[in-house]
Formats: sequence, structure tokens, C-alpha cells
Amino acid sequence: MSFTGEAGRSTHDILPRVSNKPIGWNTEEIMFVTGHGPFPSYLLRFNLRTHDNCSCGEKGDPIHYATKYPFTLFWHFQTPTVSLKLQWLKNILTNNFSRTRLRLLIRFICDENNLIVEDNH
Repeated sequence: MSFTGEAGRSTHDILPRVSNKPIGWNTEEIMFVTGHGPFPSYLLRFNLRTHDNCSCGEKGDPIHYATKYPFTLFWHFQTPTVSLKLQWLKNILTNNFSRTRLRLLIRFICDENNLIVEDNH
């Protein structure tokens, strides 16, 4: 895999500088921002999946599960426009109610992974 400058871009956009000071994010929030975790879009990078689709056929990335996926409707956020995606992420991470919803969403995805991942064959 070659470096394209896109790796870590969403995290860099939110936290542009390295710091020794803790940011106060928990595991679920880190998984959402970085895209690392049980997401088909992440698993494909390591050839653990043959495609990056979730069970509904769309790209299985964190934003899809947080905005469109039918089984996560209870935790949905409003879909951001491309131009406002960064501000959308920042707003979620600075609002305690949104952070709680996000943590519950990611926990559901981790616990019910068989619902979110399309068969790999």
C-alpha cells in the first residue's frame, strides 16, 4: 500500500497537531473518526474482505452507519454535505449528547457485526 496523503486525513483535519495532552476521546469515538474497526471499508484495506459494502450494498464506512444504514436508524445523525463534513464531525465530538449517541452506535456495530457486514463471498 503506498502513501497517498489520505491516510489519517479525517483525524488530522480535526486534530492538526500532535500533542501530549489527552483529547478525551474514548475507543468508540476514535474508531468513528479514524474509520478503524469492524467497518467493511477498513477491513478491505487488509484483505479481510473482498469488498467494502455493508449488508445493504452501500459502502460500509462509519458515516454510512451513522446516517443511512437501516439497522442503526435509532442513532442516526443528519447526513452532512461534503463541504460541511469536517464541521459535522467537530460538532458531534463537542456535543455530549451526540458523543453519547455515537458511542452507543459504535457499540451496537461492534456487538452486532453480523448484521452490518454483507457476506464476503
